[in-house]
Amino acid sequence: MLQEYYHGSSWLWLPMIGLLFFFVFFLVVLVRVALGMRDPERVERLASLPFSVEAEHAAGKQVRDE
Repeated sequence: MLQEYYHGSSWLWLPMIGLLFFFVFFLVVLVRVALGMRDPERVERLASLPFSVEAEHAAGKQVRDE
C-alpha cells in the first residue's frame, strides 16, 4: 500500500538528505568528543564547570554572565 502511495513522488530524496546530514553531524560530534577528551587537564576543567560559579561566589569574586 505504501509503495503505491509513494510511487512516482519527487520528494523522496529529502528524507535521505536529512538522514545524511544527521549522520555526518553525529560523526563529527563523536570524533570531537573522542579526540577532545584526551587531555586530562581539559577534562578536569570541564568537569568542574558546573561548580565554578559557586566557587567564585564563595571566594567573593564578581561573577559575570556570558
